[in-house]
Amino acid sequence: MRGVVGLRPHGDRVRTERTGLFRSPKVRSSAVEEARHKHLITAVVVVSVVGGILLRFLPASPMWLDEAISASLAEEAGLGWSQLVEALRHDGHPPLYYVLLALWTSLLGEGDVAVRAFSGVLGVVSLPLVWLVARRHLDRTGAWLVLGVMASSPFAIRYSTEARMYLLILVLLLLGHLAVVRAWDSPSLGRLAAVSAVVAALLLTHYWSFFIVAVVGIGLLGGGRRGGGERAFRLAGAVAAGCMAFIPWLPVFLDQLAHTGTPWSPAPRPTVVAALTLEAYGGGRGSEALLVAVVLSVLVVLGVGTRTSGSGAVLGCTDLGWLRVSAGIGLATMLLGAAVSLATDTAFQGRYGMFALVPVVLAAGMGLRRLPGGGAVVALALLVLLSGVSVVRELSRDRTQVGVVVAAILDDAATGDLAVFCPDQLAPAGHRLLAGRLTTLSYPMLDDGRRVDWANYAQRNAAIDVAAVADGILQQADAGSVVWLVWMDGYETFDAQCGELRLELADRLGRPTKVVRADGDAFDDAANLSRFPGRP
Repeated sequence: MRGVVGLRPHGDRVRTERTGLFRSPKVRSSAVEEARHKHLITAVVVVSVVGGILLRFLPASPMWLDEAISASLAEEAGLGWSQLVEALRHDGHPPLYYVLLALWTSLLGEGDVAVRAFSGVLGVVSLPLVWLVARRHLDRTGAWLVLGVMASSPFAIRYSTEARMYLLILVLLLLGHLAVVRAWDSPSLGRLAAVSAVVAALLLTHYWSFFIVAVVGIGLLGGGRRGGGERAFRLAGAVAAGCMAFIPWLPVFLDQLAHTGTPWSPAPRPTVVAALTLEAYGGGRGSEALLVAVVLSVLVVLGVGTRTSGSGAVLGCTDLGWLRVSAGIGLATMLLGAAVSLATDTAFQGRYGMFALVPVVLAAGMGLRRLPGGGAVVALALLVLLSGVSVVRELSRDRTQVGVVVAAILDDAATGDLAVFCPDQLAPAGHRLLAGRLTTLSYPMLDDGRRVDWANYAQRNAAIDVAAVADGILQQADAGSVVWLVWMDGYETFDAQCGELRLELADRLGRPTKVVRADGDAFDDAANLSRFPGRP
């Protein structure tokens, strides 16, 4: 056999030193088993991706408060920059998402499906981006696992179905990860400009971006002083250049800082911050969401809490530098944001966990990669299954009861009837459903309720004269027309004002009929509906 060198028999094992044409049955069996595991992983990920894409466009429920406000602000952006700026002075957010949403709706229309599809498309875009991020650090199998985690994430799916800016944030964070890694490899002018562009876009999308930009910037400066060299300083300069794009918006931001804030909720304790974030990652409330959070947490701990040794993975902080950096940035961002929220008495919501989602997904993918044998297949399949159940359960229910209330109003309403929403936080969802059909008023300002004016919110609500508002409602009600009161007590800064308004209207219009009773178990934004006889 001239083509074979060093053919050597060794029991039942025959091998060639140069060609490797023959291998032991044990080696062949291991290779076959590994190939089978890879095929199974691919199959589970394909199911996850296909199912995840479909779920990102699933919900047909009415828009709730924040979504209806987003749609309204996009309408203002479509009317011109000055109108959007003035509207945002009373809202408390930066402008980029609403400008992009306005461009989107100018092409696809302003219906609920079209408005929400913008987030859905961003959710789909995030999947190839997370693949590219994973491939920068992991082999193909590891990248498949990361993709499966992101595609099935109840957190990512939920905000792909809502008209909010959080999927834009996710896309920008993934682009930022790629931009920083590429610029670190070769800090050319074009790659540094890409870092600056992402930083600018993040700051103009959500104010929590300040925290991640600060963490990255300080980390780069510290890395440069510890020997990271010119690359770290040039990257820090690119981050600083991106921050310069925020300067034109600074006067509006300072005005918002002085007058808006988060009057709808107080600052939570640190333990509540952790609980809200885990609940969000799991997809919401319920046992399935809890199990998703548990499985995801175990995988993240496995990813960042094990390291490679000669005998396999052992306990200890990961030896993967890129994962240490990514996880450190995510954790530091959440800790800094939570600390600032607590110090300034501003609200924290689980959705702010979007700023740590990329490290969480990467760590979970690495945790799956650490599992021996078919463990990765089983764990990923379990995560995808639990995530799917959690998502379907969450998306099958309406966030707001206003849709049910409006349906009840329209079943019996006549032209000239008046729909009053108390407090004003119930009004945007109702106005979106009733606009053009009935006149809508929101308590306490008695505007049409398309948005909530958050400026000096707590001070204004504390000074409200409920009886005077009731008189104002009667002045706008036509003689003989029914007044429909959509109301719910317990909102921050309102105490029992809406119940008082109901009593004031009853004194003027007569005893109301309870048409819909609030169901706080089924809806996040529950609401009562009372029907008052027409004004004589």
